[in-house]
Amino acid sequence: MDGRTTVTDKAETFLRGLTPRARGMLVRRLESNHAVPVDIDARQRLILEAARSIAESRSVAKQATEAGPPDMRRLIFAAFEPYVIEERLTFPGRGFVTAATLSHLWAYACTELLPTQFVAWDNLSTAPRLPDAPAYQQMAAQLETRLFEALARHIQAIADEPKLQQRFMSRIGGEVARREVDDMIAVRDRLNDLPTLSAAIVHLLDSGSADMGLLEQIATYLTKYPETAGWVAGGVFRRQSSVAPLVAFAKLLARGETARRVRTTPAAAAFVDLGLAAADRAESRFLSSVRGSRDAADAVAQIGAFRSILNELATGLDIDNDGWWQQRVVAIKRRFSEMLFAEFDKLLPAMRRAFRVQEAPYPGPADGAEAVFLCAIFAGASKSRDTLAINGLIGRLTPLVDQAIELYAHDLPTRLRNLDGEARAVALSAVDHLIKAAGFLYGEDYASHLRRSKEQQLKTSRPAA
Repeated sequence: MDGRTTVTDKAETFLRGLTPRARGMLVRRLESNHAVPVDIDARQRLILEAARSIAESRSVAKQATEAGPPDMRRLIFAAFEPYVIEERLTFPGRGFVTAATLSHLWAYACTELLPTQFVAWDNLSTAPRLPDAPAYQQMAAQLETRLFEALARHIQAIADEPKLQQRFMSRIGGEVARREVDDMIAVRDRLNDLPTLSAAIVHLLDSGSADMGLLEQIATYLTKYPETAGWVAGGVFRRQSSVAPLVAFAKLLARGETARRVRTTPAAAAFVDLGLAAADRAESRFLSSVRGSRDAADAVAQIGAFRSILNELATGLDIDNDGWWQQRVVAIKRRFSEMLFAEFDKLLPAMRRAFRVQEAPYPGPADGAEAVFLCAIFAGASKSRDTLAINGLIGRLTPLVDQAIELYAHDLPTRLRNLDGEARAVALSAVDHLIKAAGFLYGEDYASHLRRSKEQQLKTSRPAA
């Protein structure tokens, strides 16, 4: 057994034996610049990184038990907390759990699966009182065991009953939720191993040289427990916020550079699948922004994240040569482009409503904010036209948008000279929104030019009534 294997084995034994408090102390030592030297040994850094991950995954449980009766639902699902996302994905990947699925699963346990054991914990104000935090932890562990054992028995019992399967899916949130529950059951017994494995992969990729002993150990584990691969990938993505390391490790694991080679290595394929799920997540976040807050900065950020993920996947692996992954990518791109098409249909009309100040009814702040939002996502999408496959649409709209901005940039400041009262206030608001929109479309230099033009017109205009 080589040195790397020995250290990793000792790390796993050591970390599992620590109490949450001890792991927290270890993390604090890691985060202290004085306690841990910059040139810390790589193997010790691997151990400390895994300790931080385990401590984080247990922090929900610790916080929940500090102030009286805890939220037992969060306590029971605490080990899955690092993998929880808010977005419902079109193509879910093993390694993400939707928050809504956990909510539906808890409700199902309280109302149908194990009501006598769970319903008492559904209301914090009436939840049973236990003597201390360890007692709550022990109760949570017991309830977690009962829940997953009951789920496994129920799923097995209805395996040949389509109507009962449909009913079960409807109770927990649908087909996607059913798949997530199956994945949770499959990986549950190995959850404590995942942070160490994810940290080991990050170390392996950051070290700059292939540690074949460590790689072999990880590969052996993932081959023995293939259901963990996607979750380990999820842990790597959470640390790196990039899919490039996922692709790089997938190729190491498959011992090959092609998509075909990676696809025929199930554990390696799971890392690429998680990357595609990350693209799907950025897309879902964009949709939430469009349908909800219509926050320009957030929407543009999701366009950028989507572009980066797909570019990293395409650069790192010849995905277009794999039929299954290519179909996934095409479907994800099509969905994103359809959302953009729907928004861009509103762009020019929104600009007219926001920036044409002629007569009542005048545009309001909401009209200006809508125009800014649409201009922002148009600018963001223009930078990603190739990735999003919207070259034609951007090409047709760009000259029309340029002409409109040029017209309003000349017209609005000029109008400030002669307007007063409500019309003047409306024009000032419209100019401010125009400056914001121009900043997204053409950059801060052009926005500053419009700002100076506005200030010049205000100096020469007549005072407001």
